[in-house]
Amino acid sequence: MQIIPNTLNLLLTEFVSILILCSNITSLAEDNSIPIERETKTVQIIKSSLPSVAAIQTFKESGTKGIYNIQAGSASVIHEDGYLLTNEHVVSEIIQGNATLYGDSPKSFEVIATMASEDLAIIKINSEKKLPKIPIGRSNDLLLGEPVITIGNPGGLNHSVSKGIISGLNRSTSTGAAFLPWMIQTSAAVSGGNSGGPLINALGHQIGTITSKQMGSENINFAIAMDRVREVLPTLLSQELRYGYWLGIKIDMYAENAKVQSVDERSPAQISGIIPGDVIKSINDQQISNAFDFQFEIIGLSPMQKIALKISRGNKILDIDITVGELELLKPSPEQNLKKGLTYKLFKGEWSKLPEFSSLNPIKSGSVKTPSAEMAEGEIADQYALSFDGYLEIKEEGFYTFSLSSDDGSQFIIGEKLLINNDGLHSFMAIEGRIRLPKGTFPIRVTFFENSGDQKLELRYQGPGIKMQPIPEDVFFQKN
Repeated sequence: MQIIPNTLNLLLTEFVSILILCSNITSLAEDNSIPIERETKTVQIIKSSLPSVAAIQTFKESGTKGIYNIQAGSASVIHEDGYLLTNEHVVSEIIQGNATLYGDSPKSFEVIATMASEDLAIIKINSEKKLPKIPIGRSNDLLLGEPVITIGNPGGLNHSVSKGIISGLNRSTSTGAAFLPWMIQTSAAVSGGNSGGPLINALGHQIGTITSKQMGSENINFAIAMDRVREVLPTLLSQELRYGYWLGIKIDMYAENAKVQSVDERSPAQISGIIPGDVIKSINDQQISNAFDFQFEIIGLSPMQKIALKISRGNKILDIDITVGELELLKPSPEQNLKKGLTYKLFKGEWSKLPEFSSLNPIKSGSVKTPSAEMAEGEIADQYALSFDGYLEIKEEGFYTFSLSSDDGSQFIIGEKLLINNDGLHSFMAIEGRIRLPKGTFPIRVTFFENSGDQKLELRYQGPGIKMQPIPEDVFFQKN
């Protein structure tokens, strides 16, 4: 985390003082003599949920030296060790951020993982005590009209509550950085500072994460469905790729417990005796209650580390020790005579998905600095495909995220691994792929097709010392 200037520190100190004062006023207002009739189910759910919701304040550069933009957001505690779920757009490009739990003072947080294509992020605050986590629900059986609650930080007003109903299912929206299908529409009041906060049902379970509202309309607001969060969380965290180890356990993210869905062949987990159907009860004596607990407990493991698992198999409780393995990395290409740029081929045809390029004859070919849909400009307006081949130079070993955005379909292959499949007819949409790469040069292929409408293609990446950006032309190569 960067050290911020003195003026920003002063502003933060004053801001913290105001927050603590407001918290004290709220505490003084509590009265144990309130009639029981006022303690409705809604009030009870709000009281139980408040300790698991954080108000987020972030500081971002304004473009003018010495002046910073303060922005508000929200987050929910999903693991007792201080891991919180929020939106990617809440924490992107921040200089510093603070999270304020209900009745507590602000604490700085660390960004653990982000996924712009899903507008999701995991942050972590350090706490001396275990934090109360919000119960994680399902979004597969939502009912139109069922009541929901949001708790957030609209306009910097910490832990503001609003109530509404589920007013639409399977909606789609855009945050500017991402196209998001599978959204929940709600009438519960939402503004900018609610982003990242929980959408809570009548059981007190989080069933979604607030992300946006439809501007110019009243009470049309959107939340990322919790089942979508369940589905992408392992990819969002990408623990093995991020830390360079191999465990080899896949957990059923929809199960109520930490049930093993599959085990990688010849992995340390398989060698140690873990089988599909096992339920993981603890790791190194830390209780594992559900799939989320498992995902956060394996953050930061390292090769050759020994871990002790307690599992349930049928009516038996077993103790299994595993020695964590080292992740096998993609091998770079041998040194060869290369020059800058990529080769490309242009094909004419009408498709609803990417064609089999090996069976086609190109109408044009040549060299290009970077992959782009613009290669067809002046040749064809619609109904064409492009392939780009060459090599990508990786200058430092580490964890890399690639983002492929296109309208219509596209794919990105590195080595022989299909890392991103963004195929099919769709509007401009980004999909991310994660991989750990050693230093070296790797063969790559980008494919794209355009049916009708807009033509867009962009390949971006981030990695050690590299913020998310279009891949620069100086790391693309082709055979000389």
